[in-house]
Formats: sequence, C-alpha cells, structure tokens
Amino acid sequence: MAISSKSRYAVRALAELAALETRAEGRPVPLAEIAERRDIPQQFLEQVFGTLRRARIVQSRRGASGGYRFARPPSDVTVLAVVTALDGAPSPAECTQGLCERAVGCGAASVWIEAKEAFEAVLERTTIADLVEREAGARRGPAMYYI
Repeated sequence: MAISSKSRYAVRALAELAALETRAEGRPVPLAEIAERRDIPQQFLEQVFGTLRRARIVQSRRGASGGYRFARPPSDVTVLAVVTALDGAPSPAECTQGLCERAVGCGAASVWIEAKEAFEAVLERTTIADLVEREAGARRGPAMYYI
C-alpha cells in the first residue's frame, strides 16, 4: 500500500496551503510560494494541483493576484480524499479490489481486506487541518516540565 510521491507531495503542499490561507485573509495563495516553502518543484505541483482542482479539493484563480485556496475547509478535506483523487483507492492486493475469484473464504484475503480497511480508516479520520496542528505542535517542541 505504498503512497505515491505525488500524494505525499500533495498532502505536504495542502498542509502549507492551509497554514498560509489563514494569513492570506481569503486571497488565493500562489503556487510558487507553496513550492518554495515546502521545497517541491513548482511544475510538479502545477500538475498535482490541477488534479486536486478537478477533484474539487482546491479552487484556482488566474492572474496577477491568482493562486489556490481550498474549495472547502481544510478540516473537511481528508488525507484519504487527496490520495484517492491522485492515486485511486489504496489497495494492498487484488482481492481488496474485487479482482480475485478466490477472495471469499480465503484467509489471506481477509487479512488484506482488514489491512486495507485499517489503512483507509487512518487516512479518513486525518484531515489537512489535523496535519497543520501536528506541524505546529512539532515546531513548539516537547512539553517542558519544571520541578
């Protein structure tokens, strides 16, 4: 169930977009800024964000004051939605895609299906807003205890 580099970059870029969007006061964020801040090639992000736009995860605006912003709140955009938009549904084996004739009654198939469901559950309950919070927490560092 490897996640493609396209999805990994997209999730990082969307976390940056969410963080910048709050400071942009409703203005679209230029893709160049996201690319620079996350050290991701801008051309690559242009392709990825085109797909995310078609999936209605982000909106774009052309022109000098153009850029991207979320089509819905980052708290409503799950990591699973991003991965599925870019890579399709994650799947560890053919039996989890309904392609195996022997999946019914197969012990191995039940393991792959259970793994897929657990993997998807984590991605489904994690939103882009959650990632922004995690990154902010990591920047603050571990809690300090004084005695």
